Amino acid sequence: MKKLLFVLAFLTLGWQLKAECPPEVEDFTFTDCYGVEFNLFELLDNGQHVFVEFRPVAQQDATRIKEVYHRYGCNGREMFVMSLWASEDDESGLVWLTNNGVECPLVTSEGGAQQFFDLYEDCMEIPRYLLIYSNHEICRESITYTNMFDVFDSLGIMPDNCDFGVCEAPTKLRADLLEDDLLLSWAGVENAQHYHIYNRIGAVDFFEQDVYDTVCLIDFNPRLGGNYFVVSHCEDGSECASEIVSVPPTAFDFTATDCHGNEIHLFDILDRGQYVLVEAFYYSCPGCHLIAPNVVDSYYRYGCNEEDIFYIEVNEVDGIGTCLQWCEEYGVEFPVISRYGGGTEIYDLYHLVGAPDYFLIAPDHSIIFAHTDYPFEYQFSFTDLQSVIDAYEAIGIEEHLCYVDVNDSNEQNDNIFPNPADVFVNLSVEGSSMIRVYNAMGQLMDAFIAGNQQVKIETSHYPAGLYFVQVDGHGLGKFLVKH
Repeated sequence: MKKLLFVLAFLTLGWQLKAECPPEVEDFTFTDCYGVEFNLFELLDNGQHVFVEFRPVAQQDATRIKEVYHRYGCNGREMFVMSLWASEDDESGLVWLTNNGVECPLVTSEGGAQQFFDLYEDCMEIPRYLLIYSNHEICRESITYTNMFDVFDSLGIMPDNCDFGVCEAPTKLRADLLEDDLLLSWAGVENAQHYHIYNRIGAVDFFEQDVYDTVCLIDFNPRLGGNYFVVSHCEDGSECASEIVSVPPTAFDFTATDCHGNEIHLFDILDRGQYVLVEAFYYSCPGCHLIAPNVVDSYYRYGCNEEDIFYIEVNEVDGIGTCLQWCEEYGVEFPVISRYGGGTEIYDLYHLVGAPDYFLIAPDHSIIFAHTDYPFEYQFSFTDLQSVIDAYEAIGIEEHLCYVDVNDSNEQNDNIFPNPADVFVNLSVEGSSMIRVYNAMGQLMDAFIAGNQQVKIETSHYPAGLYFVQVDGHGLGKFLVKH
């Protein structure tokens, strides 16, 4: 028994010793996918820290390793960056490098990745990153995908540029909109192997693509615009960035047909001096139902598409029948474009994703608000009607109440009278029904079961404004209260 316990203790001790991260690194020589050799000690003794990313599978995203490589000087500054694959060969690695525009060395199983991984597996947590200081010590900080830049900053490893060699910056950068694409062009650099295209949004640079010419066609997002720059990459690994060219958010024209068969031409509306609010929705979207009363209320508040602003709703999911049902439930009288009337094309044109989403276009075709924090001065949300009112006022959109037209524009209001109402309103319903009345903020005002075909609702205690009636979950119409 004692012998068995001794053996178990020895095995346990042996496992613990094996599981410990070595106090300092052992020398190692790698060979990357291109056949280039790198000696670990030579890199460290040259004064560089070595940052290693271990990839268990080839399908992992390349965004972060590319960002680290460029952020810290393209292996020509304080940090040397490499990626190791223990499970892939050089052929697979070369395909991945090309497809993802990765420029740091990639070492596969053929170049020693597995042996190096076996040595330092216990120095890393998942995800597996390893930082080795130039003094041959191993970083004991926990490095993850989300905290690595903070860790580097705390260790005094600061971002640097890649302008350390022969590369010069591209010049004469120019951006031209061609229909719904952006054409970038620039003067070439003699020693450049290729160019990187970036879009700076806020303080973050987003990689667009690699280019082997001096022109590039960008899939442009008109709602966000962009701040583009071009980086030349030379054979010695150095890079140099151009000046930034900015393209403001701007409208792309479209022609569509709403669910009532009316043709809508965007630029015709803008060119006659109106703002255009475009809202994206679909019927099964809870958030779309939440804001619908406020959207409709603001439509009536600002002139029913006859004054400063014109409302349009677009849908890439639902057909004409569902869009008509939406109009009936919420009293929507402005154009609603279904997927078959051009909604899908508008979604694609403006890079709309999900719903609800909305953006505001000025008469000069500039987009001055989108449902995002960047890069717009005016912010509003239809979950808060007052924020919409404040933003409209700030840009000069004036109120033009058109509630008095509510009776003339919706035949279903024959079932609701008098309209406008003061102390009461009558409803005509079919038999026993569940009646619900909502205000323009979507708040439930009344709910009861009606046993007769004629129902009288007291409205003397209702604040003045627009109200919506549902019968058994379906829209009956709307009425206005005036005192």
